[in-house]
Amino acid sequence: MTTLQKACTEAQFDVNPAGCPAASDVGTASAHTPIFSHPLTGPAYFVSHGGQAFPDLEIVLQGEGITLILDGNTDIKKGITSSIFRSVPDAPITDFELKLPAGPYSILGTNLPASAKYSLCGQKLAMPTAFVGQNGAEIHESTPISVEGCKPAVRVLRARVKGRTATLEVSVPAAGRLVATGGGLSKAARKAPRAGTVTVKLTLTKGEAAFLARHHGRKLKTTIELRFTPKKGSKLKATTTVLIG
Repeated sequence: MTTLQKACTEAQFDVNPAGCPAASDVGTASAHTPIFSHPLTGPAYFVSHGGQAFPDLEIVLQGEGITLILDGNTDIKKGITSSIFRSVPDAPITDFELKLPAGPYSILGTNLPASAKYSLCGQKLAMPTAFVGQNGAEIHESTPISVEGCKPAVRVLRARVKGRTATLEVSVPAAGRLVATGGGLSKAARKAPRAGTVTVKLTLTKGEAAFLARHHGRKLKTTIELRFTPKKGSKLKATTTVLIG
């Protein structure tokens, strides 16, 4: 809300974006195109358009004597902020980079529970993106987002038990191999091609299953140890406890 209140007015932006309040300058952008020998670069502003519900994200790109303004219509639904750029220049773009840094007037924020200690570290993050070409072709992607500055760690995101099987969804920080072991359970191992979520399943051993069958109503409470060996870096460990049987 603080950032929304600091948006530049449409009148000021149209006259001279450089005169907008400093707090409305929320980032920088650059676009590479084979048409020019150097990338087009410039600031990104939050601009208010009168009665519009949310200010728009206006990106001012300049270079080699031209100025392009990309108008991103902002919307916020269910805690998710989106910007839709309905019109972009008809030119090939090989790379586009938008930086929205943290700070008191950042355009981005977190919506995390206290159990996560309000930190993005260890969270499963993705940015849904849709591209619609002038020929009507569409590309829909969900790009994983990594968080910088976090200490590498293995975290159990979810643990489910059904019958004799425990299923764990585990967050790993890089490509590598994850091994899960627990007393009375079969050993499980999975390869992780990249940072993200790995699912491992452990089942009761035959001996443990037979023991529980002879003692009706009894369950096995066991600690599962997770050992992760990344392709680069030190080995990591984590544990979680499950009740199975």
